Amino acid sequence: MDTVDPILIPTATTRALRLAAAHPAVRAVRLAHQAADGSVVAEVDIAVTLPNRWRPEGESPNGVRALEKVSLVFPRNFPAWAPSIYLRADFNRAHPHINPGPADQPPQPCIVAGSSSELIQARGFDGFLDQLVDWLDDAAIAALNDPAQGWEPVRRDNIDDNIVIDGSAIRALADPGGGCAVVPITFFLFEDGSRKVYVVNQCIGTPIKVENAQFGRGALADGAWKGVSVGLVVWAREVGPEKPFIVDEYLPETVVTIADLRKRAERYGCLAELDPKLNHIAFGVPSLPFKPVPVTVTFLVRRPYDVIGTHSPIELCSYLTELTSADDVIKAQVGQVRLPGLRERLSLSILRSASGDAETGDQPRRPWALVGCGSVGSKIAIHMARRGQGPSLLVDRSLMAPHNYARHGLLPSQADVAPMPPKASVLAEGLAALKQQPAEDKSDAIDLLDIAIGRSKLAKEGFVLNTTASTVVRECLAFGAWEDRPLIGEAHLLGAGRVAYAAFEGAGGNPNLSDLAAESYRLIGNEAVLRQIVFSAHAEAVTVGQGCSAVTFPMADSRVSTLAAGLSEVVAQRQEVRKTVEGHIAYGRIGEDGLSQAWERHEVQPWVVLPAKTPSGIAVRISSRVNEKIRAEIAARPGRETGGVIVGRFSQIANAFQIVDVISAPPDSSFSAEKFTLGTQGLNTAIGGIIKNTGGSLYALGTWHNHLIKSGPSLLDAETGAKLALRQLFPVLLLIALPEGYTFLSAEVAHTALLGETATASEGRRDRADR
Repeated sequence: MDTVDPILIPTATTRALRLAAAHPAVRAVRLAHQAADGSVVAEVDIAVTLPNRWRPEGESPNGVRALEKVSLVFPRNFPAWAPSIYLRADFNRAHPHINPGPADQPPQPCIVAGSSSELIQARGFDGFLDQLVDWLDDAAIAALNDPAQGWEPVRRDNIDDNIVIDGSAIRALADPGGGCAVVPITFFLFEDGSRKVYVVNQCIGTPIKVENAQFGRGALADGAWKGVSVGLVVWAREVGPEKPFIVDEYLPETVVTIADLRKRAERYGCLAELDPKLNHIAFGVPSLPFKPVPVTVTFLVRRPYDVIGTHSPIELCSYLTELTSADDVIKAQVGQVRLPGLRERLSLSILRSASGDAETGDQPRRPWALVGCGSVGSKIAIHMARRGQGPSLLVDRSLMAPHNYARHGLLPSQADVAPMPPKASVLAEGLAALKQQPAEDKSDAIDLLDIAIGRSKLAKEGFVLNTTASTVVRECLAFGAWEDRPLIGEAHLLGAGRVAYAAFEGAGGNPNLSDLAAESYRLIGNEAVLRQIVFSAHAEAVTVGQGCSAVTFPMADSRVSTLAAGLSEVVAQRQEVRKTVEGHIAYGRIGEDGLSQAWERHEVQPWVVLPAKTPSGIAVRISSRVNEKIRAEIAARPGRETGGVIVGRFSQIANAFQIVDVISAPPDSSFSAEKFTLGTQGLNTAIGGIIKNTGGSLYALGTWHNHLIKSGPSLLDAETGAKLALRQLFPVLLLIALPEGYTFLSAEVAHTALLGETATASEGRRDRADR
């Protein structure tokens, strides 16, 4: 194991390792390696909860051990990017929810539906560890497939070819009697040296008789052919009246030959249906070799519950074999099987979008940038374009998939077999039809904000709207090193699509998007009905599984459109008056009847900002409301020090405290001219109530008290900060209100904490509020 100097480890990584060491399921944390690029590798020993009957053996029947060593690779830009997770090299790959990867690399579990980076920002590194521990616990008892989430499709570590299908039409073939349907297919073959790729269109017609099958191909160009062949769609017969043949065993992908394919058919209960058709094809083609054509085989495998990303329990398991002679089918070990990926064709079952292309006028549009061309962003863009105010710049790196059309304001224009186009390009094409051609940038928004030329590109548009619903993008926009800061806003949905949220920064980014988000947590937490919608377990559920993020919040297009129309109106109104001193928050909710809407707006005055003294220092941002409450508390006790508890959040990316509320001093506190002593009566209950009402988004950051004269933190303040820092795993804040302005002391466990318990305190001062 390499020697690693803890002093050189980035602060954010050190905090994460301390959190890992404190996790109840973690038995040990070791620093393994620090690469030249700044990434850090740590080994974490995790205790897995095994049932009592397996504990004497020290592992479960499927190979999960009572103590699993997991390697975490922290990138240089953690926490903006989550660490990569690697299990031991000999970990059983037969489990579901393991990411595809080379066999010679350690397996990587898929612990969250979507982005691990987003998980860390939403729930902290503790939430990341909880997901990892839950994954291992579920793997031990073979419970990674969750009925509430859906059946995990068979994992394939490599894809050779692509088949375009109409999934609904293929699934409709499965009748109670079992069968093997022969369907005509067309294909393209592309060869480049030793590499070849088939692109098969299996959506061209109804089943045919096997004796009518046609095979052949013709050259299109060097290394490219087009041809015709057949595909076989196979399914098992019912085992009894209204008792389908259900395959409830998760099988890793091991099919390599025709013999393997037949064995898999037997496991799926349909070998008797497949064999006659394969034999018929073999006897119907010449015995002498000919130019290869593909024959596809798709098993309709019925699972115990719906497959992830679908509304059907039937999983489509497709294979492709090259037919060059009868031997490829007759001699089981001769015919080789290739693994295709399936692409759904855009169809009526997927497409629910209905948008026009009428213009609202010829007035010049004001430039603005749209970051995120997803469902909400695309609808806002089109609503604004119909007003003649479409975006002038689109930023999105994602690719368009068929299911996106169910809720997006985009119009498909590409052939079913074409590669999935960039979302920005598709939206640009739609906006061009409205005579408003925007520029496109297919960069990752976070990468774009990390460089001066990227920030300049956005800033020159004058207004930037973020519709990604990404907390990481929000933080990077809010705290970016802008040379010429534009107006920045965001708009997205909350609470599983029942609440729309929009926010716009104040002058100079004060308050910024992150400040406004923290303030919105307080506002939402104070409304019982609204917080139940936004912070409920259903709205915030994080599930485990590869492919689970293919559909985000499942909801009808009408639901998205209803709220997106309101968001578009809010954006349009803000576009008309771009420059205001204060920031703005707006949110709307759909009533229980699914039709009525209620919207409300909040103005947020500029915050008090105490900047960091050094590039790596900590900053403090205080809402104007909190500033007023603190001043009122001080005025109520003239000549005496007073104080209380400060509430908010700590931005990991900005290294900044954001204070949105205070808890008044408990009744057992003491107040005097010399010092203030915070009591404890009812304090835990008050703090717990805030955490519960905001779903953990807000929490106690530390304490505040005032000094009667202008002075810095006292020795007692420093000692108190150091003691508090040893009790928690992120920085603690001691805010000191002066007669004019504030000063503060921040304390946290230092880098050497990996070797011992040492805390340091740093001072920050601002004699007058910086607004």
